[in-house]
Amino acid sequence: MLETLEAYALIAEIISAVAIIISLIFVGVQIRENTKATQASTFHEIAALDINILLNFSSSPELARLITMFRDDPDSLSEEEQIHGFYLFGAEVRHVENLFLQNENKMLSAKNWRSRKSLVDGIVLSAGFGALLKHPFSKFFDGSFIEYGRTQRKKAGIEE
Repeated sequence: MLETLEAYALIAEIISAVAIIISLIFVGVQIRENTKATQASTFHEIAALDINILLNFSSSPELARLITMFRDDPDSLSEEEQIHGFYLFGAEVRHVENLFLQNENKMLSAKNWRSRKSLVDGIVLSAGFGALLKHPFSKFFDGSFIEYGRTQRKKAGIEE
């Protein structure tokens, strides 16, 4: 009788172990699916921000000119235009900073990051970003993003 109870206990332990393994596999699948859903949601929000920024900057020729001029050659603008262009460019920098941080926090898939990295690098390599680095407002951007920008600029041979 004791041997029968021990056999039942052993069978119960085996069944319990198998159940735990199955539940861990299920949890792993759920985590993977949740990660995909989170990444898809993040990408959707970023795409909406992209569209909003593009529509705002294209809403008037003057805004488009200021943002382009500040990005490419801020010194060519008048003092008043530089102030306005700085704030417009700051909004664009904030957007690419968000992309950078979403990638750092693994909220973007590798594919989505590859499609956005050239945008981020284009901004950090611009003359406007160089002007931002010299401005006291640069402290209001994430330190790791600013460091990334400095590193990319140094790799590209751009002096600050």
